[in-house]
Amino acid sequence: MSDQAQNLRDLMGKAHEVRVISVASGKGGVGKSSISVNLAIAMSRLGVRVLILDADFGLANVDVMLGITSRLDLSYFLRGEKKINEIIQLGHEGVKFISGGSGVNELLSMNEAQLSELLSEIVHIDEPIDVIIMDAGAGVSSTIMQVLLASSETMVITTSEPTSILDAYALVKTIVRHDVSHPLHLLVNKCENMKEAQSVQTGFLAVCDKHLEKNINPLGLISYNHNVTKAIKQQVPIIVSDPSGSTAKEIEMVARQILNMPKEKASNSVFSRVFSRFRGGHRETHP
Repeated sequence: MSDQAQNLRDLMGKAHEVRVISVASGKGGVGKSSISVNLAIAMSRLGVRVLILDADFGLANVDVMLGITSRLDLSYFLRGEKKINEIIQLGHEGVKFISGGSGVNELLSMNEAQLSELLSEIVHIDEPIDVIIMDAGAGVSSTIMQVLLASSETMVITTSEPTSILDAYALVKTIVRHDVSHPLHLLVNKCENMKEAQSVQTGFLAVCDKHLEKNINPLGLISYNHNVTKAIKQQVPIIVSDPSGSTAKEIEMVARQILNMPKEKASNSVFSRVFSRFRGGHRETHP
């Protein structure tokens, strides 16, 4: 336990240099992984050094979306066969990524100590990284919550469908109960009716403010585009296959908004929630 605490103390010295954005959703099928991949490429085009961590452990698909067959994944690190920098792979336009593996028991059964060690190693990689995008699993399981609360901020993805909205609210509520100060963003994806989607976004933010006393930063709307589905099937991100299209432009706007965000909107202590549990510190909760 003391060794784990020391590792996280060492981590605090570098954590402020790396912005760690987790991308999450209350349910699957809302385009979370697609947003993660395309957002990373958009940021890379803007001169940011980006690493995608496929944090949907054991059920990963970022490498599939990139059209790359992964030879190595996180299970090699957990077994001690490879170091983190040895399993980093190169995707489109300079974006680096780490595969979370698929159907790997070691990843599906990873405990909190292993997760903390993994995140510490990623932040301490030798290669210079400005932003880490963690594509987390859908839902509110304990492993997913550990990933989200270890990031400096979380982007919640929803669509305008009622089930997606309710599940996104359940996710936000769970995050707030664990840490009311955790910075949250909202992105509404696959919008077929932009007026309706805008109403959904406004209503969602108002409900969170009223019932959870939580201010969430709106990142805007991504319109529905049948070419996104086509791009996924072809395993080429839409921002690469159709760089001048409407979806690529909307994603670039989101990337610019995040990167231009005042620093005080992002947590200054990445992994502070994880660290506090090891040192026995108080964890802020919401009633």
